[in-house]
Amino acid sequence: MLQSWITRDDLRANRDAIYIFGDNVAREGVRGLAREMRHEPNAHPISVSWEPFRPFTHATAPAAIEIITKEFNALIAAQPRIVVLPLNGIVPEFVDMPDPIRQHLKFCIKRYLRISVTV
Repeated sequence: MLQSWITRDDLRANRDAIYIFGDNVAREGVRGLAREMRHEPNAHPISVSWEPFRPFTHATAPAAIEIITKEFNALIAAQPRIVVLPLNGIVPEFVDMPDPIRQHLKFCIKRYLRISVTV
């Protein structure tokens, strides 16, 4: 399911749904959807950078891809009935990401969630 804007109230009102958002490996910062979703039990972060203001790079792509794959595997292991993705994707506009990593995100969403979306 896609949702145009997601608020903390949405997560609290729909505890049976898992909400995916783009986060960083360090799980720090409160920009974008992280501000609304961080620390909610039905929020599932997918890493889109190492830390706030420390993007993935071509040199770190293999490690980033491994982390992203593990995060999607954890999502599927939770066996969610409903998964909600932000309509505008999980990579915020202020995050720069090498294309191979962006393509891997698209692949994971299509493979694990069986939908095609913008990341």
